[in-house]
Amino acid sequence: MPNQIQTGTMIVHQSAAVRSLNVESEPYFRHWSSLGPLESSGLDQKVRAMGWNLFFMAGEIRAVVPAWGGHNTLRRGVKRLLAQARLQHFNCLEVTQVLRKYFLGVPYVSIAAHARHLQEGSQIQSIEQRAQDAVAS
Repeated sequence: MPNQIQTGTMIVHQSAAVRSLNVESEPYFRHWSSLGPLESSGLDQKVRAMGWNLFFMAGEIRAVVPAWGGHNTLRRGVKRLLAQARLQHFNCLEVTQVLRKYFLGVPYVSIAAHARHLQEGSQIQSIEQRAQDAVAS
């Protein structure tokens, strides 16, 4: 099923650098593409082979969405997570948990993720540098 979001899925902002990795991905939302868990596990190796790094941000980000939206429920939650990651100018997101729950009989979906950042160099860029790179791509 295309764009199936599950634990381990990575969603990457499409830029020239990411396209040069030749990683199989599917369009997800605007300039974002999703990588399934199998492709995600090989991403780090391809990044390191190019001399780049894929940074992991320790702070978890979460979104909770009511589950009465059918197929779009998960998509709405992921879009919220992408918006949070873009505020800090990170270009990658790794979904770490998807839970379907009920609260007083009302269904909802809780999604947890970690922002990641793909860049050249061994030290993560400042938010200003990431913002400049985001505008350039």
